[in-house]
This record gives sequence, structure tokens and C-alpha cells, in this order.
Amino acid sequence: MTKGAFVTALDLYIIVECSGQKVKRIYLSQGSPDEPSHLAERIAAHLEKGAPCPSPDLDISRSTDFQKRVYSVVRGIGRGKTLTYGEVAFLAQCPKGARAVGSAMATNPFAILVPCHRVVARKGLGGFAWGLEVKERMLALERNDAAEMTK
Repeated sequence: MTKGAFVTALDLYIIVECSGQKVKRIYLSQGSPDEPSHLAERIAAHLEKGAPCPSPDLDISRSTDFQKRVYSVVRGIGRGKTLTYGEVAFLAQCPKGARAVGSAMATNPFAILVPCHRVVARKGLGGFAWGLEVKERMLALERNDAAEMTK
């Protein structure tokens, strides 16, 4: 049984999978969930309206130490901001690990809460599991929100 919420600006659903109190996975889907999720609704509000980002307990037990460091760095990237794969690698104490950061982002089980869409290539957007158009829309939403906050 899937739980989630619709993100109007992306025309996609956020799906949240939990085991007990821990979040196992968060992802975007074209298919609608079986039932609503309060956490997914809060994540959607964060993405679309700049509401506070929820911080549930993420199950990182299957993540490597490197992935944990990368996720920690990426969670610190502010709304409307980006870092390159190389910058994330440097901050994760692996200065030559840009490709490894790309792999960690490609397998990131916590979309939006570990905002892999904010990690870009040195020359361009790089990749994204849900396509570059979705990555562009997510970044535009956040940039517009950040611009509104500085007015």
C-alpha cells in the first residue's frame, strides 16, 4: 500500500515508504498513491510553498559511510541554492569523488529531503532520476521562492 501526496507544480506524486517510525524511501511517481500521507503533504508544501522542511527519522542503515557524508552535505544546501558534484565531494571529504557523489545522488532513497536536485554538474544540470525537466522545475520553484523572500 502506497502513501503520498500530489505536487501540483510538478504534476507528480510524492510517495513515502515507512517502516515503523523510520522513513525507508521517498520518491516521485506518476501513479497515484493508495492513500494520503501527512508527511508527503508536508514535503509537498515545502517544495511548492517554501513551508518548513520536515525532518523525519530517515533509515540510513543501508547507506555507506560515504553516502551518509554526502547526504549530510546535500541536506545543508539551502533552498534556491546549488552545489556541483565536485563541491559536494570536497565537503564530504573526498575531493576527487565527484563521480561517486553522482552515484550517491542517483541512488538517493530520500528525494527532496536529501535534495539531490540541488546538486548539479560543473557545466549544466547533470542527471536526475525523474528527468532534467523535473529537476529544472524543482530548482525554478525554489529560486522563485527564494527571490520572493528577499523582496
